[in-house]
Amino acid sequence: MTEITLVPGDDPELFAAIVPLLEAAGAELSFDAPSPEATWETLIASARRTGVVLVGEAASRDAETRPIVRLRKALGVTHNLRPVKNLAGLPSRAEGVDLVIVRETTEDVYAHLEHESIPGTFESLKVTTKAACERIAHTAYDLARAQGRKKVSIVHKANIMKLSDGMFLRTAKAVSEGYPDLETEDVIVDALCMKLVLNPERFDVLVCGNLFGDIVADLCAGLVGGACNAPSINVAPDCTIFSAGHRVTAHAARENPVILLVPILYLLDHVGQHEASDRLRTALQRALGAGRPRPLGGDLDGSAFLAAVKAQLAG
Repeated sequence: MTEITLVPGDDPELFAAIVPLLEAAGAELSFDAPSPEATWETLIASARRTGVVLVGEAASRDAETRPIVRLRKALGVTHNLRPVKNLAGLPSRAEGVDLVIVRETTEDVYAHLEHESIPGTFESLKVTTKAACERIAHTAYDLARAQGRKKVSIVHKANIMKLSDGMFLRTAKAVSEGYPDLETEDVIVDALCMKLVLNPERFDVLVCGNLFGDIVADLCAGLVGGACNAPSINVAPDCTIFSAGHRVTAHAARENPVILLVPILYLLDHVGQHEASDRLRTALQRALGAGRPRPLGGDLDGSAFLAAVKAQLAG
């Protein structure tokens, strides 16, 4: 039995409805779900103890107070993984897509170093360090090798940002020399966006800085069905956090539970429960083939769709 920390956000009832599906798939999970009254320190202690967190959405006007954002900061997330893969039964703009975006998350313009230099003029600093470039490059190449992938594409704008992105590109290329079994290419980010729309199947692993990784990940999600097929995996030194990749409301997840079921598939694989993940994925795909939730163009509400997935697991 693997224990995970559960942060259900605004809809704990949805998670309660998903648990029977996990049991039917043969998943062996137990949940530590600190109460809404629990202190933030209690939640962080649980996350560090279990090493795995599943997060739902919570309403907040301020992005900095959302649970997923606070968790990233408190746990010291260094990178984000966004697997992009077609899900059978889910309408998509492209077929044959199977790639991973590896995004650095500690610096770039997301370092929040902004100021007003003179009235009406704002400056935002892009921070790039060699240490972070080396770390994210090794992460991308190690992942490619571990998953049996063939190619790593270094995403940059070094033709314009010759110093910051220039170092990102040079450092990643230097790291690539330690992985002679993997093909390496570099792609300018704006050209990459066009190539992804035209031929996404030509890409395998994309290693990106913080801003470019954020943008490219959302573009790729649109190729394979949108927000419901856009899991986000945030990796810290002692914890991995699974959630939907786009900000979605609890209401949206309730109406379309695919939003939460897809990250759970990757969570199950992460903890080594591959058979349960395969069974749940197969049931999900068959249910989508038979009838989709209303937000995906079908006529099922969220509860009816969960029932359909459970029926497929029992069949």
